[in-house]
Amino acid sequence: MSRNNSYFDFSGNATSALRKFLATKASMPFVEYMSHALYHPDFGYYAQTPQQIGKRGDFFTSVSCGPLFGRIIAHYIARWWCEAKISGPWRIVEPGPNNAALACDILQTLATDFPEAYATVEYLTIDPMPLPLAFQQQALARFGKTARCVSNVTGIDPQPTFVIANEIIDALPCRLIQQSEMGWQEVYVQTDEATGQFHETLRPLPSCSLLNDYPIGYRTEFRDNVQAFMASLTAVMSTGRLLFIDYGFAAPEYYHADRTSGTLRCYRYHRASENFLDHPGEHDITAHVNFTQVAHVAEALQCAILRFEPQEFFLTRHAATILETSASDSALIRNFQTLTHPAHLGGKFHVIELSLGENLTTPQIVKQRLAI
Repeated sequence: MSRNNSYFDFSGNATSALRKFLATKASMPFVEYMSHALYHPDFGYYAQTPQQIGKRGDFFTSVSCGPLFGRIIAHYIARWWCEAKISGPWRIVEPGPNNAALACDILQTLATDFPEAYATVEYLTIDPMPLPLAFQQQALARFGKTARCVSNVTGIDPQPTFVIANEIIDALPCRLIQQSEMGWQEVYVQTDEATGQFHETLRPLPSCSLLNDYPIGYRTEFRDNVQAFMASLTAVMSTGRLLFIDYGFAAPEYYHADRTSGTLRCYRYHRASENFLDHPGEHDITAHVNFTQVAHVAEALQCAILRFEPQEFFLTRHAATILETSASDSALIRNFQTLTHPAHLGGKFHVIELSLGENLTTPQIVKQRLAI
């Protein structure tokens, strides 16, 4: 029996199936709960056929609003390819490609507008989940050997590479912590043996880099998996760029004293909620990105940080060529306005760009914006 949400492809109820699995854990830190809720290989939210995005899904992204986002990114990548004077094989890597719409938009633009760059590129998507991986392979089949879908980067030889990661870091499982009279404590998810319901409990947190001068009850998040994730990407790069687009803040704003309840949110049917214990496996769970942490990880991986700015600035600056030749295309203009207007997606998302092996340095203004 299929569910109303068509991306649940297995029989039965997703919440019930995942609840039964989670109940075997008795008690677990929230980061583990989030990992299972999103990435359990059978019942996780992102383990299903990727139809979570768009009008009939749970949330919108810059990609789901139309093809312009991918076209602008493709032009930016092609400009880098030209300036870097890459003469042989090169690669674009996209982790977590969901329904492969961004990959299709980028590849189609390169094939049409930059055939020389397209002739030598390999577009590599990375997704460890079998159902999404199969969906992506089918969606990208029309590009032949130019596109390859893999579950991990094991055995991938380093090449000149451009990494594009759109709304990925926000979906990495995070630790949920709370300030108490005894200092920082970590939120655990516990199963009630009598009812099978989940509830929160707090346990001591051995160490935390945040100071203790936050009010009692202050809740926030941190991720200790960002370095491993980014290191897996730089491992396949001989040289190149990494472009991360996501919602988040630099550390001083992320951990501002007034942000007392953190940034953790759930999304289902385009409605936001803070009830992460409801409907596990049937809603997205996400937390904003601490871009200062991303910057520190980048420096540890020997990357320069070239930019940190709102999406509206980045896309506006690099869309000129496309807009000049499509000024009469009203649908494209509306797409551009949605992507860049501060009240829509333009102010919601930020862009951080990293450089590896290109002998570049981090501008002082970027260091100031990131508080590093």
